[in-house]
Amino acid sequence: MSDRNIEGKFVIKKVTKFSELVEGQTLEIPESDLCFQNENTIVQLSYVKPEDTAKYEIKPGIYTLEQTSAGISTAKTDIYVERMLESIDNTSKIIGEARKFFSRIDAYERRGRIKKRGVLLYSKPGCGKSSAIKKFCTDFVKEDPGTVVFMWPTSSVEADSITAFLSTQSEYVAECTRLVLIIEDIGGGERTGERGPAPVESGLLNLLDGVGVTFKLPTFIIATTNHPENLLESLADRPGRFDLMLELAPPNLEERIALLEFIEGRELNAEEKMALARKGAEDFSIAHLNEIVVRADLDGKSIPDVVQELIEHSKRFDNAFQKKRTTGF
Repeated sequence: MSDRNIEGKFVIKKVTKFSELVEGQTLEIPESDLCFQNENTIVQLSYVKPEDTAKYEIKPGIYTLEQTSAGISTAKTDIYVERMLESIDNTSKIIGEARKFFSRIDAYERRGRIKKRGVLLYSKPGCGKSSAIKKFCTDFVKEDPGTVVFMWPTSSVEADSITAFLSTQSEYVAECTRLVLIIEDIGGGERTGERGPAPVESGLLNLLDGVGVTFKLPTFIIATTNHPENLLESLADRPGRFDLMLELAPPNLEERIALLEFIEGRELNAEEKMALARKGAEDFSIAHLNEIVVRADLDGKSIPDVVQELIEHSKRFDNAFQKKRTTGF
């Protein structure tokens, strides 16, 4: 690295902000070629020779990002979209926000801002986040064939790897017009014993802030979480990281009836409708309604009987969970 004629470049390997560290947290400093520090931040750089930088040619389509020993690879992904009741289709909320962003990119250009917007989808499990995203992706690709969609499974791919991939390891063909980045199941809000919520990975925060990452195409980010109540304020309540939070709430009584009729393929009778109005059924998700139909067929039971089973199961689960909390587990 002392040769003045050497070619290549330095890329940001990791940015650590002291303000985001919590008391007692271990600060990991990975090996790097250069390191700069001031009173607020540590910035680490790695040297990359031209031949060391593998470029992936990205064409329009939907891809899942996978971690390999050589970095990130892309797997072309076919999405199966389940039939959805149009009147209770949450996809329209997401598409409306995405269309608004991509149609007004000039607002970002005039102000010299990164062409990126983030939306956080939150709900209890089973309320249709995955279904809404799948339909959104397929509809959006049909709407503009130049769309690129990256599905990022956070449980298996680190944020720093995504940053490097987006910045230095990917090249888009001329037909690519826009990027949609799906960040699946953000887990930064899980509680760890009596210490409160675990800190959100700094690499994810840096990516959302645009620190060290180059967004080569106008980028719309959709992230999902099942634990909005536990998400750290630095992640959930910070415009620029997530500019909008959309809640996918459990269906109300009218929607529960319409959904079950849609799934069952027939009109419900009065007794079946009354069962869905019982106390304890108000938190039923779309997944619950699908299970009602399947379990009724498998067990040869009536819909009201299955509804009551699910209500009683939820009560037992809640009681067991509350017991564990009070006994310190």
